[in-house]
Amino acid sequence: MKIHTTVSALVAGCAVVVMSAVSGLAAQTPQDQPAAADQAKPPSGMEATCQAMMAEREKMMTGMKAADQRLDELVATMNTASGMEKMTATAAVVTEMVTQRRTMREGMMTMREGMMSHMMEHMQAGAASMAMCPMMKQMGDMKH
Repeated sequence: MKIHTTVSALVAGCAVVVMSAVSGLAAQTPQDQPAAADQAKPPSGMEATCQAMMAEREKMMTGMKAADQRLDELVATMNTASGMEKMTATAAVVTEMVTQRRTMREGMMTMREGMMSHMMEHMQAGAASMAMCPMMKQMGDMKH
């Protein structure tokens, strides 16, 4: 659960930074932009990228649930063990936790780079493009 909270906080923080940059850039851009109706949805190629990023996020969330379940099983085994078996089970729990932490950190760095690149594409397409991004919409719906 802590992993989910950490990832959510990271994603929300990145979104805040990008959204504040968008409003600053919007104030500096010339007013000869196309009408808002022309920007009602992201360019067609970008929509596919939005969906791919959402799918990647879902894959990550599914993986985190599976990792939590593996850890729960190892902890249950540890809690019922005694003697030398308990020491072996405790080592298995610690090893799994370290492995999961490394995997989470690598995944977060990869996702962060991809999200920042994706958000920059939206910024170049205009503020309305970012507002229509399914990922941004979902983040706006998150309850803290």
